[in-house]
Amino acid sequence: MIYGAMLAGGVGSRMKSATIPKQFLEVQGQPIILYTLRNMLKVERFDYIYIATHHDYIVYMKEMVQKYVEMPQKVRIIEGGKERMDSIHNVTDAIVADEGLHEDDVIVIHDAVRPLVTEKILNDSIDAAGKYGACVCGLPAVDTMLYSEDGKVVTNIPERSKLYNGQAPDSFSLPRFLEMQNNLTEEQKKVITGTSQICTMNDQPIYIIEGDPLNFKLTTDGDLLIFKSMIEG
Repeated sequence: MIYGAMLAGGVGSRMKSATIPKQFLEVQGQPIILYTLRNMLKVERFDYIYIATHHDYIVYMKEMVQKYVEMPQKVRIIEGGKERMDSIHNVTDAIVADEGLHEDDVIVIHDAVRPLVTEKILNDSIDAAGKYGACVCGLPAVDTMLYSEDGKVVTNIPERSKLYNGQAPDSFSLPRFLEMQNNLTEEQKKVITGTSQICTMNDQPIYIIEGDPLNFKLTTDGDLLIFKSMIEG
């Protein structure tokens, strides 16, 4: 079985103009999350896509899926958690409860606010997760990266040719992911900002698949403006 997992439980506090969680902001009359979902549903290999949703928007999300999505039977809405790993844990618990666990199951974990994810990225993620056990989507860094211990003075300038900008999805063999997830301490769960960090905490090699500049995350008001311009233009 191949599962998509979309994380939509956050509130998006860095987007200053948003008065609701940013994944539910509307662009041309539909919430951003639907653009992400439609692009994921283009990949027919997904058996189901689970969406871990902010608890105040579960009913709304179910209504949106029924109204606007061509294959609503492949989408399952569950409640998200307080932290990123809590939402992922809710998804994996739901998967095992609904379908059981099989040796060759794959899970592809994506952000609800990366609406322009491509079919190539998703298919490459599924293939790499099945082959290697864990993979992350990324792009080679194009800017000089500055490392600062105190946020004021440059401590070091790492070698750019060895640096990548991490994107999403992060994809895994589901049995291996559950094993790593169960190994995490509560402190480790709180500091995870990207799902692939679960691998570095478990000594699991992470393979890199090629990302795409358009697969950007809508984090700031500027990101939202760029996305609106692309959709409306």
